[in-house]
Amino acid sequence: MRIIIFRERVIYMLASVFLSLIYLFFPLCCYFMYVVYTKVKDEREKMIFFDLALFSSYYLCSRFSNLPIAACFLINIPLLLSIYKKRVFPSVVLLFATSIFLWDVYNSNIYLFLIQYLIIFILGYFTKININNVFLICKVTFGIIISIFFPNDILNVKLLGYAFLVWIIMYLVFYAIIKFYDKVSKVVELYSSLEEITKEKKLYESLFKITHEIKNPLAVIKGYLSMFDVNNKEKSTKYIKIIKSEVNRSLNLLSDFMEFTKIKINTSNVIFNDLMDDIKEVLIPFFNAKNVKYNFNIEANIEINIDYNRIKQVLINVIKNAVEACPNNMGLVSTTIFKDKDYLYIFVKDNGSGMDKDTLDNILVPFFTTKENGTGLGVSLSKEIILSHKGEISYDSILGKGTTCKITLPLN
Repeated sequence: MRIIIFRERVIYMLASVFLSLIYLFFPLCCYFMYVVYTKVKDEREKMIFFDLALFSSYYLCSRFSNLPIAACFLINIPLLLSIYKKRVFPSVVLLFATSIFLWDVYNSNIYLFLIQYLIIFILGYFTKININNVFLICKVTFGIIISIFFPNDILNVKLLGYAFLVWIIMYLVFYAIIKFYDKVSKVVELYSSLEEITKEKKLYESLFKITHEIKNPLAVIKGYLSMFDVNNKEKSTKYIKIIKSEVNRSLNLLSDFMEFTKIKINTSNVIFNDLMDDIKEVLIPFFNAKNVKYNFNIEANIEINIDYNRIKQVLINVIKNAVEACPNNMGLVSTTIFKDKDYLYIFVKDNGSGMDKDTLDNILVPFFTTKENGTGLGVSLSKEIILSHKGEISYDSILGKGTTCKITLPLN
């Protein structure tokens, strides 16, 4: 019977300690996930969320821990982390909060805790001594002083040995946490650096590709200039026309590339129906030129936070591509727009020639094009604009039957 009771108590204690550790680490893990996935670069913003994580860890441990001794042990961690990171305001707040909590648990003189933690704060903040060593030295020193001068307060000589053991364990735990925190911080920094390197690599690849793309029309221009004969008017006229076409292609390529590398988003609240009215006016000549039928099914009263001109640019590009894919006199382009609670959905569907798998896989890749005079940057630029709005763009196509472009944008 005693063995069963002892086993149940051990299980209860282990479960309580494990739960307390979850309370401690969960806010810190949320902080690291936030920094990684939102790609925060502002150090001040990072530290604000770090402070909130420390306060959350302290509150969860002190409020919900089933084992007071585990809580007394773990609430020191947020305080020591704040001192380790030289965060003055959270350190002071946690210093007083920790002292009050321990005073309430042990029913002892609060000044003993305040003085103790104040010394830890001063030494940890204003000296280069390792915070682990500061904590252990202060705890041991105060334990001895209290046991001698305040034998009836908090600790007595009989409990001093147990206290030393607890402080050494706390020292080791905090040492492990500091190492873990530093390692994770370095991983987060490396992740951010890797993203920057990836962006630079893509830029270099783009520069290489545009150099290659511009080289082709320049070679054509050079070739026709070498064959140019002022005495042969018919050939000269033909050559000038080709040279002019290649010059325009080079200028378009450079223009698209400049826009591709300098995307800036200025968002504002927009009535999307008004935007679509503008787009329709621009596109009607394109529909009429190819005698392509069109219809727009738009939900009424759609309000969204976007860059008006950039999204207009994207939709004109997408719908123009749909028109160009349609056969003359038999084409149909349908644009359907609706929203739910959080997102706006845009579907642009055509009954054109469609795309094979290879084309579909590469449609969003910069410089990829199936057009004779295309730059291959229009769709890529549209993708970057949509991503800058935290949206998504995708294509679905059946060869010989048509293509559907789907765009998703957050409303706010």
